[in-house]
Amino acid sequence: MPNSISTADLPRPFYSEWPRSKSAAAEALWQWHSALAHPLPVGGDGTASSVEAYFDDETERARNTEPLRTVREGVWRAAYEAADVHDLNVDLLASQVSAARQLQGSVRFPTASDLENFAREWAVPHARLLASLAEIEYSWLMKRIDELARGFFFLARFATLPHDLDNGQLFIPVSDLKQNDVQLSELRSGAVTDGVRRVLWKHSIRIRDAFGQGQPILKDLGLRHRLTLKRWWYGGLELLNEIERRDFDVWSEPIELSAYRKLQVYLLTVFGRSTSA
Repeated sequence: MPNSISTADLPRPFYSEWPRSKSAAAEALWQWHSALAHPLPVGGDGTASSVEAYFDDETERARNTEPLRTVREGVWRAAYEAADVHDLNVDLLASQVSAARQLQGSVRFPTASDLENFAREWAVPHARLLASLAEIEYSWLMKRIDELARGFFFLARFATLPHDLDNGQLFIPVSDLKQNDVQLSELRSGAVTDGVRRVLWKHSIRIRDAFGQGQPILKDLGLRHRLTLKRWWYGGLELLNEIERRDFDVWSEPIELSAYRKLQVYLLTVFGRSTSA
């Protein structure tokens, strides 16, 4: 049976499912993405303008494959080497560096558009690098890949909402809270009120839409990548189903799938058709 789906490995689709010739590059791309989520201390005087200047400079360094201060040397060297060996677009590495500035301090996104823009600067470039590594280069497939990147990113942050809140991060639009008269303190305390459920239900619709928009790519991939992506696609939707079965209580217990649900994902992966769930 394929590896189980859980919140522990959910944010890393296509992390380990590679032939030996590409596994090191995939790991390097994931390490780059993960390290930038927790960048090394920013230099300067800590003012907003100083942070902006710092990340502008780091972004330009990444674009020119120059040494970075944002991540450890081993991380940037491995990512640059992967890009060089596999002819990957370094602008996609640089985009993630630029987006990482929004992960400094207290993380908030005033509107849904702000959150979407971040996802497209942060998650989408990473997904496109992995797609390029998999030699998926057709432009007409990129929109599908972009949508799946959004869906997996939103789902991972949804399933680990309490952890993110503890770290001062909120990946749900503040406007959603205001529209439903929900205070941030309610989310921090884990109070699953009607207002909180409405907010999280709306976020679940955002995720389902992204998965649905990306779903057609499943029929266009080769067998190896199709089976891998189907496992993550079905597994991701089943994790979302699990959150909904718990009436959007993501606080009481970690969001994980039972053995029965994992078996369902496996059977759908092997025998299910590539249709929306």
